[in-house]
Amino acid sequence: MTQFDQAPPSVDAIRQNALQSGYFQLLDMHIDQAQDGEGAVSTHVDARLYHPQQIVHGGVIFTLADTAMAMALMSVLPAGTRTSTIEAKINFLLPVRTGELSASAVIVHRGRSTAVLEATVHNTNGSERETIARVLGTFHISVNRA
Repeated sequence: MTQFDQAPPSVDAIRQNALQSGYFQLLDMHIDQAQDGEGAVSTHVDARLYHPQQIVHGGVIFTLADTAMAMALMSVLPAGTRTSTIEAKINFLLPVRTGELSASAVIVHRGRSTAVLEATVHNTNGSERETIARVLGTFHISVNRA
């Protein structure tokens, strides 16, 4: 059986693996979706995520988008396939001070060793939901050659 004959990991397996990451714990990120080429993660905004100007640090916003894109890609690859971000471009649209941050991502193109993904980051405050960032990223897919 080749690497590409193996099934993708379940959402529960992806969540369990992520919970072992100190970075997930540090940002209190939650995997909301990792299935069928779509990924979504979220976190609650609090002062831990602020930079000195008292708004959420751009690195936090990028991390959510990057993680959502990784979840989308992992959801279609065989369990254990390694991926890494090659490059990404982000447009920050609005500052964030309160609420819930959520990032959702989809695969735009998948080749044998690279994939291009898009992510949108939203901020939700009560019934108001605003798009605060858009990201386009390229990922490397490690191909095991047995």
